[in-house]
Amino acid sequence: MIRDLTIVVPAYNEARRIEATVEKILAWSAANLDRLELLIVDDGSTDGTADLVERRFGDRVRVLRRPQRGGKGAAVRTGVLAATRPWLLFADADLSIPIEEMAKLGARADEAPIVIGSKRAPGSEIVYPGLRKALGSLGGLVVSGLVVSGFHDTQCGFKLYRTDVAQHLFRIARIDGFGFDFEVLYLARRFGHRVVEVPVRVEHQLGSTVRAGSYLQVLREALQVWWNKLRGVYAR
Repeated sequence: MIRDLTIVVPAYNEARRIEATVEKILAWSAANLDRLELLIVDDGSTDGTADLVERRFGDRVRVLRRPQRGGKGAAVRTGVLAATRPWLLFADADLSIPIEEMAKLGARADEAPIVIGSKRAPGSEIVYPGLRKALGSLGGLVVSGLVVSGFHDTQCGFKLYRTDVAQHLFRIARIDGFGFDFEVLYLARRFGHRVVEVPVRVEHQLGSTVRAGSYLQVLREALQVWWNKLRGVYAR
């Protein structure tokens, strides 16, 4: 059972809901962890997200400020490379996957250094609008064909990594946008790390930063990873 954990939350203009997210994580960790390192990575927000977290939660939360928006992948990488606890979880700022789902991932941590939540694996519970579900399925086919296959869902924003493995992979990864997820999973496979996929409960949250254009971005990034593979960019 994991009792010592870093949680990385990337945030861009999340002032409206970041307080509730932090409160839920802190309450959960008090009952389930011996030690928590909570890193909120502010990705160049313009709405005072970082100031709000620091003012409200003080020394219970560490805020990492990126001077300008770099993308979700860049924000998560910043948090991963700053993590100091033996295991790390990254979760989305809207907690569309409830923090309590960490119990499902942690229960499998003795099997692999990477345990990923899945919105589409058998047994998952997903409440999404029909269009988003359809676009997500199409994106999964593209990722499977161009980058890495064998996963029901590479893009779920709820993943548990052994910290040393995550830091190695994220140092090699190049993608700064949403495609960082499948790039890192491709690298995990390349370097022989086992990955366990676990179905999780997901709820659609109003105000999500995922838009139709995000799926076009993922397509471009899948092509970029495919091209990087062909050019031998990911040296062993």
